[in-house]
Parts: sequence; structure tokens; C-alpha cells
Amino acid sequence: MTSVIVGAIAIFLYQIEVFNPDKQHPYLPIALILTISVLIGTVLSAGSARKILKPLTDFNAALAKVTQGDFDVALNEHQHTKEIRELYTNFNKMTKELSSIETLRDDFIVNVSHEFKTPLTAIEGYATLLQDEHIEDYERQDYTQMIIQSVHQLSTLTGNILQLSKIENNTMPLDKEFFRLDEQLRQVIVFLEPEWSAKQIDLQLELDRLDYYGNKSLLFQVWNNLISNAIKFSEENDSIYVQLTTENEQIKVVIRDTGIGMSDSVRQKAFDKFYQGDRTRHTFGNGLGLALVKRIIDMSYGTISLESAEHVGTTFTILLPFEQAVIKSQPNL
Repeated sequence: MTSVIVGAIAIFLYQIEVFNPDKQHPYLPIALILTISVLIGTVLSAGSARKILKPLTDFNAALAKVTQGDFDVALNEHQHTKEIRELYTNFNKMTKELSSIETLRDDFIVNVSHEFKTPLTAIEGYATLLQDEHIEDYERQDYTQMIIQSVHQLSTLTGNILQLSKIENNTMPLDKEFFRLDEQLRQVIVFLEPEWSAKQIDLQLELDRLDYYGNKSLLFQVWNNLISNAIKFSEENDSIYVQLTTENEQIKVVIRDTGIGMSDSVRQKAFDKFYQGDRTRHTFGNGLGLALVKRIIDMSYGTISLESAEHVGTTFTILLPFEQAVIKSQPNL
């Protein structure tokens, strides 16, 4: 570009006889053209360098904001250069993810603090009441039971947090083995017998006899959480239906209750960490059970879906890969 401009200037000066080889020394026009060439080249180089370096300067300034904890910064992705456009796009994706992680971390701290504070306050309060020498024996027994329940709540919360953390960080060993999936569901139901018997819940089972290859302890926790939730949110004399079948080359587990159900807003957030639809705290829970269930099912390369309506009931449908199962016989009720 410099050569073209300088050449045009030289031709123009020659035409107006500023350069006249017959009257001037030949070194003068050469020196003048070189001087003009250097000046124009310097100006063009400075302008081009500023334009080329501007995206990098903006990128560096944005990085400086990110290092200071500002994840709301965003770069204009409408760039002419493909490489710069891709760089800006990836940077914006990174800041968006960092912002989400920061929000989750803040929410996690707030929620954990709240979940710990509630049982700790209860323990402190009831322990203080127990120091009164004039309380009746039945009151002492009630206060002791409330302390035990609060300690159990803390134990469950810490256990769920640690297990969820291990799963999400891929630090939990996934020891797999063959086991009877239908028998495991029966074991969970027997384990929860005191709870559903107390409410006189009608429990209906339809379980195919089936061997499954997977992590036995994690899947036990899935069925335990789902069935205990069904019991928890059912009224007296309600029904719970548990089905284990195979369908379309997949294992299908259905857990349905006729309990209080969920509203649309609660259903949409049911698998979120620390979310609890029952804000009154009339039921025991910490909002981690379904989040843990969802993560375990994902790790097992399966899916879980939820259907629910208020005052009608809730249905969870779990689909697991069929290639990891062996059907042994016809339905065994």
C-alpha cells in the first residue's frame, strides 16, 4: 500500500515538474520519495497495528476483570476475523459458566448454612430444656427424641452432601456386580415397612425377576429415596404402586403414589439441589434426595422422569440400559 501511494505521488510530482531530472540532481527526488515513503509507512503501520492489537487489548482488559471476580463481562462477538470471533465466543462461554458456578457456590453456602442452623438450633433449645430439673418424664422423653431426630437430620445432610460431592467430582468408585433388581426393591420396601405400615398404605408390587449389573449400593439409595418420598407425601390409606418390567430394550421402574402431589412450579425444580416444595418443614428433608437420585441415574446411563399433579399423586419413571440386565423368568409378584 505504501509503494502504491508513493508511486502515485512520484508520478504526480513529475507531471507538475517538481521532479525534473534535467534541472535537478537525481538524488533529490529519490531522497524525497524515500522520506515520503517512510512517513506514510509509519502512519499506516501504526494505524494497522492499533487495529490489529485492539481485540487483544480488549481481551486483556476483560481477563483483568475476570481475575478481580467480575464474571458479568462480555466481549462483542461480531468480529471480522474468524480467530478473534471464536476467541471472544469461547471467552463469553467461559465467563457465563464461571458466573453460574459462582451463583451455585453462593446458593450452596447459604442453603447448607440454613440446613445446618435449623437442627443445631433445635438441639441447643431442647438440650437447654433438659437442664430443667422440674420437667416431667414424658417431656424429657419428647425433648430427647427431638434431639435424636435433629442429629439424624444433620447426619443425613452431611452424608448426602459428601456422596453428591464424590459423585459430581467422579471420585466415587463405581464397583459393579450382578444382583437381583427385583429383590433389591423388596428389601427397600421391607426396610421402610414401619413407615408405610404406620399410615396403613396399600402397597402394590409388580416385579419381574431380573438380574442387573451395576452399583448395588447406589441403586439401593435411589429406590430408598423415591419410595420413602412416596410414603412421606402420602396420606393415611393412600396407595403406592411399584413396578419393574422391561420395555423397548430398557429396564423400566415405575414408582407411583396417590399422595399430595406437586404443583407445576415445584415439579420443574424437583431435582434441584436444596429445593424443597414443602416450605412449612412439616416433613423431614434437606432437598438433596432427588438431586442425588438424578445424578446416580445419570451415572448409570439411564433417565428419570416425573409426572405429578396436586391432590392426585406423583409418578417417577426410571429407564436403565437393557444390555446390563438378564431376565430370569416371568413376573414374580
